Amino acid sequence: MVESMATKKVEEAIRKYLESLGQSDKPVVDREAVNALKLQIRSESDLLEKAKLLSELEREEAGRVPDRSGDEAVFVTEAKAWADESGITPGALQALGVPGDVLRRAGFKVEAASTPGAARRGRKSSGGRAPAIPLDDVAAAARKLGSGWRLADLAGVLDRDPMTVRNYVTKLVEQGVVADLGEDPRHAGRGRAPKIYGVA
Repeated sequence: MVESMATKKVEEAIRKYLESLGQSDKPVVDREAVNALKLQIRSESDLLEKAKLLSELEREEAGRVPDRSGDEAVFVTEAKAWADESGITPGALQALGVPGDVLRRAGFKVEAASTPGAARRGRKSSGGRAPAIPLDDVAAAARKLGSGWRLADLAGVLDRDPMTVRNYVTKLVEQGVVADLGEDPRHAGRGRAPKIYGVA
């Protein structure tokens, strides 16, 4: 239960960051705070306190530039493990507007010159998808990795995205070739640890 709550918190933080992308950095005025201050000023009889409230009102009416650094910091810390576990590709995150430098700081492998999602979308629409890998070849790559590898590790070896590799791994687990070893004990982030696998 604790883990699922932690995962939900991470997902909410990542969603908040993604929703903030492309939003204006103009100062935002908190109308509720402005109205509350005006009420306080009307009822305040002490002139010194009124001066403080009037000063605060000026600042509130000028607005505040949204500080999104916290959301970005959570993304950088948590997004890689979450994406590996969820089968989310860097290309999908780029297509949603996540800058390449943020993805790199988060631990994703990103091509410097790629246009967000364009190459991948183009491949899918034109039917030029990468050819399927024989399951035996995936099993051989898994055997080479031995024990304690993650989807991202196998995806790197096969040069495929984690979502595609997850499908192969699921089949190999069903066939008893690969074993699901549970969550990665080395994971130190606040989010849910990615699963690790080994050869059965």
